[in-house]
Amino acid sequence: MLLFAEGLLAIQFLEFFYGLATASEVAYYSYIYSVVDFNEYQKVTGYCRGATLVGCTVGSVMGQILFSVAEVSLFRLNVITLVCAAVAFFISLFLPMPMKSVFFHRTRDYPIGEQIKTRKEDGTRLTCAKLGLKLDELESTMPLNLNDDGANLNYKSIFHDLATLWKRFLQCYSSWPLFCWSLWWALSMCGFFQILNYVQILWENVLPSQNSLIYNGMVEAASALLGAVAAFHVSYSKISWSTWGEVALGLFSLVNAAVLYMMDTIRNIWVCYTCYIMFRIIYTVLITIAT
Repeated sequence: MLLFAEGLLAIQFLEFFYGLATASEVAYYSYIYSVVDFNEYQKVTGYCRGATLVGCTVGSVMGQILFSVAEVSLFRLNVITLVCAAVAFFISLFLPMPMKSVFFHRTRDYPIGEQIKTRKEDGTRLTCAKLGLKLDELESTMPLNLNDDGANLNYKSIFHDLATLWKRFLQCYSSWPLFCWSLWWALSMCGFFQILNYVQILWENVLPSQNSLIYNGMVEAASALLGAVAAFHVSYSKISWSTWGEVALGLFSLVNAAVLYMMDTIRNIWVCYTCYIMFRIIYTVLITIAT
């Protein structure tokens, strides 16, 4: 739509589809935890954030060089962006599908020789002695339908799953630290995307591109690269975030607020560039910790 559509209605549709793409990014960061072991969550979080930011760095550097040095038109840059997005979509088709639910089929190891019992619908007991098998493997050997009333069983399963989700929702958000981080995540992500969308307009007002050479692409590249380094560092840090998490959340959020205030009030392009880089690094660190 950036290439061929014109007018206000086209821009509104563009923003709608951009919102869907943003939602899919959030879904990806949730999906990845269903295909890795719990012990790898911290490293995987850093890798995902870092890979995304490295890709942003490469794209920003290429865009700046092609626009400033090779004098490639914005239309052709959008064509390159469209091709890259199509390639990324094709690669996503080959990502591994999650084999289990994060909420309903947690993997637990049982001691060797432990007997696991379950009750059939007719009241008899079914005893299975499994030697060192995991719960998922045990479930795969047990009958899924213990009676002939498949439709009734499906309804029971749906209501049971919904009740389980609601119970775990209440359990999760009864934790004050988790509630604070989740609320911060929701608000900060909205703010981050809003800043990402409108910071270029601010820079254009501070220093019009028609009158001077701009370095917006290099600033995006620098902020993304430094954010990737910070995300990798957080993924390997041994800090107890359950102890220091709220302190870091409050302190860095105040710093980010001050940085945004400076970027808006001090009408100097280099101050704006520096503040934006600081804002993005701090945001990346906090969102990685929260994840």
